[in-house]
Amino acid sequence: MSKEQDTRLFCLRVMVGAIILYDHVHPTGAFARGSAVDIRAAVRVLKNHSTAERVENLLNALRYTTKHLSDPTTPKAIRAILS
Repeated sequence: MSKEQDTRLFCLRVMVGAIILYDHVHPTGAFARGSAVDIRAAVRVLKNHSTAERVENLLNALRYTTKHLSDPTTPKAIRAILS
């Protein structure tokens, strides 16, 4: 893997980590309507990355380590793009 690809993957990891952290510390979480986090754009960036195996691990981190993804206030479209 080239240095540029390593840097991109590092940035994706940081982005996912920041989303998870925000979801845990904000009262309504990262997935609620009106959240400061654009989840659709973040997932789009992850899915457009060329290293599918490593990106799938990051998507799994969003699916299984976030606190508010399964809340009733989470829009169905957000749940659908992560399922």
